[in-house]
Amino acid sequence: MDDSGNILISDFGVSATVKSGHRRTTFVGSPCWMAPEVMEQSEGYDFKADIWSLGITALELTRGEAPNSDLPAMKVLLEILNMPPPKLSNNEDWS
Repeated sequence: MDDSGNILISDFGVSATVKSGHRRTTFVGSPCWMAPEVMEQSEGYDFKADIWSLGITALELTRGEAPNSDLPAMKVLLEILNMPPPKLSNNEDWS
């Protein structure tokens, strides 16, 4: 957070450039924020995996912790691959 109260978010620890029409096939990152297609490693992934991670970050901001953050890494992987995507618990509280 900066001096004006603006929230600044970045995590470039495992960033890479993905050219239009190309897909990545690496398996690296923090499990709670990892999109299912990154974990599956079948067809590769593109920018949509970043949208998933941003959504998880938004959920983390509303809840105070990321979905599945209380689980061990392998259990997180199984939850993301086998369960519906996480969502807000009380939709009426959010516009």
